[in-house]
Amino acid sequence: MSDITIHEGDEYTAIYHDGPFNGTTDTRTATTDTWDDEVTAFAIVDGLETAFTYKAENAKQVVDQVHVDYRWDAEHSDPVDALENRGDRTGEFDRP
Repeated sequence: MSDITIHEGDEYTAIYHDGPFNGTTDTRTATTDTWDDEVTAFAIVDGLETAFTYKAENAKQVVDQVHVDYRWDAEHSDPVDALENRGDRTGEFDRP
């Protein structure tokens, strides 16, 4: 992807593109001598915890910080109905 290096314990900035986390950032800590190839972000959708998969596309050095661009991978994420197709689900997930 690039010749940028980081080491275990270094922080880097994840920048999310597309999907429900589009435009958001996250500070992550490297657990090996590189950034994560894939990140799973979680959100509550219609009362259910939903996993969204993002894959690393590009990394760049910005002053003393590494920024990694992550693109939403809808195919490997939990399915979510488009907002206009959700309808009224009031009480659908209530427990008896």
